[in-house]
Amino acid sequence: MNGIEQPGVSYSAEVLTGEPPPEDTAVPVFIGYTESGPQWSLTAIDSLADFEAAYGGPAHEGFALCHAVRHYFDNGGRTGYALSLGLYSSLTNLGRDALLNALSDERIVQCVLKEERITLVCMPEMMRLSETDTDGWAAAWSAVSEIVRVRRGVFGILDTPEDPAVARACLDRFVTQQADAAQWTGAYWPRLLTDYVDDAGAAITVPASAAVAAVMAAVDQEYGIWCAPANIALSRVVKPTRPWLQSSGLFQTNGASINLIRSFPGGSVRIWGCRTLIQDAGPAWLYVHIRRTLSWIEAQVAQIVKPFVFEPNILFTWIRMRGMVHIWLRELWLDGGLYGEEESDAFFIQIGLGETMSQEDIDQGRMVMNIGVAAAYPAEFIEVSITLDTRSSLVSSLESN
Repeated sequence: MNGIEQPGVSYSAEVLTGEPPPEDTAVPVFIGYTESGPQWSLTAIDSLADFEAAYGGPAHEGFALCHAVRHYFDNGGRTGYALSLGLYSSLTNLGRDALLNALSDERIVQCVLKEERITLVCMPEMMRLSETDTDGWAAAWSAVSEIVRVRRGVFGILDTPEDPAVARACLDRFVTQQADAAQWTGAYWPRLLTDYVDDAGAAITVPASAAVAAVMAAVDQEYGIWCAPANIALSRVVKPTRPWLQSSGLFQTNGASINLIRSFPGGSVRIWGCRTLIQDAGPAWLYVHIRRTLSWIEAQVAQIVKPFVFEPNILFTWIRMRGMVHIWLRELWLDGGLYGEEESDAFFIQIGLGETMSQEDIDQGRMVMNIGVAAAYPAEFIEVSITLDTRSSLVSSLESN
């Protein structure tokens, strides 16, 4: 039908595709103190060179932001944002209260709210808090929870105290007081001793959040956002600052857990866990990648149907909308992003009069589509059964003599 023309009318067929423009799904914002540069505003960074050009280098007083950004890009991070809370030179004595006030400043929330690309939040300067300051760490975690409430799809990566008892106390308090934010946050223990060195030649320790954000970005790009950001070897890490045997049960089979970072034979250091801080929910929100995947699906479907705003709320429009969303969800299923041997097991789409809308909905201009998807859960624990036949071993030994 291409090329058919009538007086005053030109028609050309368009190929409808359900594929939205590609974009990064793991875009962190790093919040902390800098040597120079703009304060209380976001700066896009695609490399450590970008960060240093905007904000200068690391401090001698133990500020963590610059080292964390370096570790992010060294572990495969692709892009992100930085937000300076102030300059080293103006912070001759940054006390606990001043730090917590800065981390919970409303201007951070407003910055994240304005930049829709941001999906991850990291506050490396948490590591300046005292290891025994349970209240201080709980307040810092609460500051992150306020940011993730800005909009759906923003996920907070929490650093933790070195002391496992303090970390557990923070976790218990968080799941009690910030339960609504628990599905949008994950915590990682312990810190990481890197092969970076300072001017005195001492090894530099960094918080885990930057490497975790980098792993999320790398896994999203290579395998898909629906794959767990875990069991991935970290770069530029000598070892975790504490062995996992000292974790005192921070990672639990049941209940709220903190994800561990562990050393393995051969020298690799890996993220061991992909749990959110959910305590009593079903498996849908228990895992970091499932929480992020379902938010991403929601955002992508919203973009696909956006062109239908102001279209006639009639059967023809519903068929087109269903078709475009179906194409996209089918591709996602074929890529392994949804569970199910058959397409009908992986997702469903509902739209129409008497199905998702009443006549009153249509009269009032509401077009309602319902979709359901089956998330693929990880094989978190693998059981291996080995049976030894001691009698056979004995017979073999006797026969060989």
